[in-house]
Amino acid sequence: MRPKDILVVLDGTRQSAVSLRVAVALARRHGARIEGLCPLGLLAARDPPFDVLRGEVTPLGPPSVGGIYAPPIAPPEPAVPAPDSPPERAERIGEAFREELGRSGLDGSYDSAVGRPGEAVAARARKSDLIVLGQPEPGQTAATAHRHMVEDVLLTAGRPVLIVPFAGEFETVGANVLIGWRESPEAARAAHDALALVEAGAKLTLLTVRHGPIPAERTELPGAGMARHLARHGVKTASDEAVAEASTPASFVVRPAVTETDVLLNYASDVGADLLVVGAYGHSRMRELVLGGVTRGLLGHMTLPVLMSH
Repeated sequence: MRPKDILVVLDGTRQSAVSLRVAVALARRHGARIEGLCPLGLLAARDPPFDVLRGEVTPLGPPSVGGIYAPPIAPPEPAVPAPDSPPERAERIGEAFREELGRSGLDGSYDSAVGRPGEAVAARARKSDLIVLGQPEPGQTAATAHRHMVEDVLLTAGRPVLIVPFAGEFETVGANVLIGWRESPEAARAAHDALALVEAGAKLTLLTVRHGPIPAERTELPGAGMARHLARHGVKTASDEAVAEASTPASFVVRPAVTETDVLLNYASDVGADLLVVGAYGHSRMRELVLGGVTRGLLGHMTLPVLMSH
């Protein structure tokens, strides 16, 4: 079933602008309606010097030597206006969103939301087919709040989430798809959710990451059965396998561990994938927080759009 209602999370940042472009492209392709949602909690957690969606720059003060912004000395400069409030920023973001809808000829709406960002987004997302949001950008003032929002949405929305990296431009999403496959409910749900996004004539590969030796009784690759099932949906599908190695000392040299995240991202780069699909939080969330895991690894290091389902 193709997406007909797409929810995109907007907060005026660079990754928000990239996410909007991806959402607009998907809405055009599938004839979908697009809703923009601005969680005020994210805006309150930061004080950005610019509004990327509108290309506006808010001056921080007069520059001093070396480009560092400092209070004016002499002669006195006009006072810099106080930063506008989150609702005022949200209204500017909404104006830019509506302008983009007009240029794209798409149907849609815009709203802001109070309360915890994750809860607000998840509540709206349950009436949508797909959520599009940006990857938390390291170093941002609101990076922690943004990461918590993404995790909350993944765990509680009940809908697939397309996460767009904060760096890069992504002209196509769904022409060459890589699915990180394992025998789990989350992976099965993600693989089927991906069918709604693949383009006509798309290539789809299921990759299983193996951590140990091949079982003696095995007769085919782990993802072969699922690949045959997806191929019956009219998508050219193949299965493959790669190995993640643990860190082991040898002759006083410690070889860095190759994680599942490394394997998936390296393989995606090698085959030119434009979308990575994985099941989110295969273990309990507490275990993920303690041990890391593929979900958190991808949230921190993704290099291409990632579709996650829980």
